Amino acid sequence: MPENDDGARHLTVERIVRAGIVVADAEGLDALSMRRVATELGTGTMSLYRHVASKDDLVTLMVEAAMADVPLPDSPPRNWRHGLERAAYRDWELYHRHPWILPRVMVTTRAYFSPALAADSESAFSSFDGLDLEPADAFRYMFMFASYVQGVALILVSDAEAERQSKIAAKQGTKASGHAQDPLYEPGAYPRLARAMRAGADPWDLDALFASGLAGVLDGIAADLTRRGIDA
Repeated sequence: MPENDDGARHLTVERIVRAGIVVADAEGLDALSMRRVATELGTGTMSLYRHVASKDDLVTLMVEAAMADVPLPDSPPRNWRHGLERAAYRDWELYHRHPWILPRVMVTTRAYFSPALAADSESAFSSFDGLDLEPADAFRYMFMFASYVQGVALILVSDAEAERQSKIAAKQGTKASGHAQDPLYEPGAYPRLARAMRAGADPWDLDALFASGLAGVLDGIAADLTRRGIDA
């Protein structure tokens, strides 16, 4: 496609970033490429490079834009528990909207700098304001909290990808793999597992399981604060 086409003349960084988010939301981050985004925008691939240097730079900008779509709280939390609950559900909504974002915001020993991610973490840490915690203790609690939220989010993202693949398979007339063919779920093979799955995951309600597990994590933090004589 010629470089002076109408699509190229109307390109902006914001339009490119939004098109990238549309592609990633619908097809996953693996499907994202500068060529694919150019197709979405109806322009030539090289036109994009006048605004965004590389795919990696595009993904960085997409993370910033996606996080900005779920605004940070504009008021201080009532207490530490309310602050962490608020942070958890904000991130949970973010992963629902944009499953592809999780690998880019995961807790890691190698910090990935992002202004939006730093602001998100700063907001969450403000939940501990007034407790006079040592920084190392605040980090320990936040690590426990974030590991739980992102751990369950991995299940959410995996389920979203499985559902997407199932829809693709249906359109192509092929058969997607399913639990029904797995001997793990045959009646009587694993009675304890079968009873637990029927009681707790039939029907599967990941939002409810997330809420229940989050309450348990926060109860654990509360118990540790009490043990250490911190009035929370």
